[in-house]
Amino acid sequence: MADLQNRGAVADIEGTLSRLRGVVSARVVTDEHGEIAEIHVLADNARHPKQMSRDIESALFSEFSIRVDHRKISIAQTRGREQATQQEARLKFLGIDYSIDRTSARARVSVGRGDETYIGVSSAIAGDVDQEELVARATVEAVQEFLRATAVRTSEVGMELRDFSRAEISGRPFFAVTIRVHDERGELDVIGSAIVRDDPWKAAACATLDAINRRLPSLSA
Repeated sequence: MADLQNRGAVADIEGTLSRLRGVVSARVVTDEHGEIAEIHVLADNARHPKQMSRDIESALFSEFSIRVDHRKISIAQTRGREQATQQEARLKFLGIDYSIDRTSARARVSVGRGDETYIGVSSAIAGDVDQEELVARATVEAVQEFLRATAVRTSEVGMELRDFSRAEISGRPFFAVTIRVHDERGELDVIGSAIVRDDPWKAAACATLDAINRRLPSLSA
């Protein structure tokens, strides 16, 4: 890493970091050689710390040609607006692309949180597929992509669709799904449901998210 005296003042770097989305304030500590030893950031709860750390690394390199180890970055988040933060933690359904040809069917589901989008894809033999169940499987894959991109834990979280069923309540159809989640702590089955309104594909995706969103904070922590 280059001496900061040749790359810009510490104040300039702190100003650049403070302008990043979600950052409230930033403080840079240097060692006796003029190299970055620590970066302390106070941020709001709008973004995941891992994503903010990547933004900080990218900003330092693009603006000052400085590479910094992510272990030198410390991020503290404020605890205001807890109810809004809980809503922001949930993944939202964004859209579905479904295609089918003579041999195969393919579902591509997009989910999102904040400004970030995560995509999952699932495919099956064309004549041997339940379209809504395929959408549910693609939704699970989209959540897995979210966890790979944002989770701070080193151990991998696995998910699989264990059951997809249809039923009616008061004459209204709905989907129910069971998702098995497994990590280093063991296995857990979570259940979700959604009423089928105009779009059965969307209902299948929303039922899947209904099951997973309840466990998401603990899975991504």
